[in-house]
Amino acid sequence: MLKYCLTPIILLGLLVCDWLGPSAVWIFFLGFSAFVIIGDTLFGNDRVQYQNAENKLNPILYLILPLLLIKLFNITLLGMSDTQAIIFKILSADSFFSGWQRSYSNLDYFGIVLSSGLFMGGFGTVVGHELVHRKKNSVGFKVSNWLLALTWDPAFGIEHVHGHHKYVATYNDPESARRGEGVYSFIFRSTIGTLKNAWKWESERLAQKGLTAVSFQNQMIQVYFRSAILTALISLGGSISLIVYFASVIWAKILLETVNYLEHYGLVRLSGTPIEPKHSWNSNHKVSSYLLFNLTRHSAHHEKGTLPFWELNPNVNAPMLPYGYLSMVYFILLLPWQYRKIMKNKLAHWDANYASPEELNLIG
Repeated sequence: MLKYCLTPIILLGLLVCDWLGPSAVWIFFLGFSAFVIIGDTLFGNDRVQYQNAENKLNPILYLILPLLLIKLFNITLLGMSDTQAIIFKILSADSFFSGWQRSYSNLDYFGIVLSSGLFMGGFGTVVGHELVHRKKNSVGFKVSNWLLALTWDPAFGIEHVHGHHKYVATYNDPESARRGEGVYSFIFRSTIGTLKNAWKWESERLAQKGLTAVSFQNQMIQVYFRSAILTALISLGGSISLIVYFASVIWAKILLETVNYLEHYGLVRLSGTPIEPKHSWNSNHKVSSYLLFNLTRHSAHHEKGTLPFWELNPNVNAPMLPYGYLSMVYFILLLPWQYRKIMKNKLAHWDANYASPEELNLIG
């Protein structure tokens, strides 16, 4: 189970590179991307399942939050004024703080945004997604809310649990990408639809309790309040820190929606019919599976969303993505024509081998 320690270890590596300087951050970002893409290609698939692993694996999930909070602290340091810098220098070792006493170019900031957003979205939101399925008021659920607060995205957890898992692969689901739909139009449609549906769900839930939607009992407002607290602390670093933070949040959101896009792209399901493994694109590539806590076993996740990640079935007979998650994300965002070419053949195979006659009618 030590393989799941890869995520916090890599996060620690990013924090060290923050302290070393922007060149180290760029090297880390490029090296990480190469490691994941090449590793998924060379190391094969992971199909191991575990039982009763809560005590060993939950602490790894919980560790992601404090590591990402340190990442936000590092972003805050970027824009520190001279007076603020003196205060932090007194509170920290010279060797630690010396890495922040430098001028940054726009390219430096861009590298910091790319790495920060990748790990806030790729690790933070992924763990938030895993934990949002835990019982309300549990430690895991509370950690999930803080992780989603990092990226100002309270709607995701609500819509994901109460909407996406019910309507997946139908036209009622804003988080399921339609065949031929471009990723950038999908990002807009999914974001708006998720916000709208989550607010509606919370409004109806609160109305049953005799409360208005504008209430602190509203889970969206609770997460937004957490986001505001974090943003206020980051603002101590000034405008530069806020710009880097919100640019990272936007990049994290783009990555999240791109992952949503690839997980169900082009697949259809007749409303009211059972959700089956065939209604999600699956992947068992080792490195992606380890780093994303088996989010890649998406077919099993939609069979039973409450299962912890270590119990998910690899579902080797489900429709499979040809490459690992990060490779697919880069194809989608940077080479969309190549992605469409790849998926055209995969969808033809799905139509011939998985689709029911009713589902083929929906496509036609």
